[in-house]
Amino acid sequence: MRIIDLNTSPTLHESTQITIAGAVRVTYLNPFPHFVIEDDSGTLMCRPNASLPLTGAHIEITGSFALTTPENCTIQLPILTEINRAYIGHQTYNCNLPGCEFATLPDADKHNLMWA
Repeated sequence: MRIIDLNTSPTLHESTQITIAGAVRVTYLNPFPHFVIEDDSGTLMCRPNASLPLTGAHIEITGSFALTTPENCTIQLPILTEINRAYIGHQTYNCNLPGCEFATLPDADKHNLMWA
């Protein structure tokens, strides 16, 4: 599923289990532990089921989607509560998703030629 679909119609997906893939843009411990994942259509806040992923990790998240007011917050937010996380591997040192750790490696073309 694309993030834009969740952001434009959050009530349609309320309390459903969904899977999204993207790059981790940032992680936070306050006001509650969460991270922001980005695909080519937008960003979404995710609540981890264990440790926070590293920024730049390209992951697939399966979780429960809901509009909720998190602790220490005063507004309702669309949040995916993680059930399962899988890391997406890359066979080359480049990725078209700007936030992915493989999109920002220096000399990606050179690395690809070395390992081709």
